[in-house]
Amino acid sequence: MRRHFEFQEGSSSKFWEIERNGTAVTTWWGRIGTGGQSKEKDFGTESKAQAEYDKLVEEKTGKGYVESGAAPAVAHANVQPQVKAAVAAAPAKSATATATAVKKAVRAPKSDDDEDFDEELAGSRRHFEFEEGNSSKFWDIQLDDASLTTWWGRLGTSGQSKTLDFDSEEEAIAQYKKLVAEKTKKGYEESEGEGAGDEDEDEEGED
Repeated sequence: MRRHFEFQEGSSSKFWEIERNGTAVTTWWGRIGTGGQSKEKDFGTESKAQAEYDKLVEEKTGKGYVESGAAPAVAHANVQPQVKAAVAAAPAKSATATATAVKKAVRAPKSDDDEDFDEELAGSRRHFEFEEGNSSKFWDIQLDDASLTTWWGRLGTSGQSKTLDFDSEEEAIAQYKKLVAEKTKKGYEESEGEGAGDEDEDEEGED
């Protein structure tokens, strides 16, 4: 069953939805009143999918999201024509293929404010690494509403961390996107895991 959660505080008005279907977990998120974005991931086994499902729900409720009953219909007036067109265009396809076409049809495009911004990635700690010559460094980032935390240092160490509080979530998002773009431009590549250890390194020296 698709579960619907909402978060409203100050200028922030967001929804988040989740559904597990066998070994796959699908999430939807965005501003309330929009179709938002969606992401589906297959975990290979139902037990792993359920564990991730429970973890994500716990994370969202811990951040203040409140469940509000069944998921509402997508709030775009042109959804129904899109669905009809998707089904009509694939009369000979399997049920799975047709369902995929419908899902793509109803998925709303990102708004200008959300361009290149994935809220699900932002809500979790992202890990980047840079290795070249004798340089072996990590850089992590996590966005939590209007707060932004970064970690940095040599791989295999805990490094250092810094948290910045902004006046609004929009300002935090702008800084988040700016920092990620800067790091990837410098050659940092995103990977799984986080740095661990106890040796520090100055942020100014990591670049």
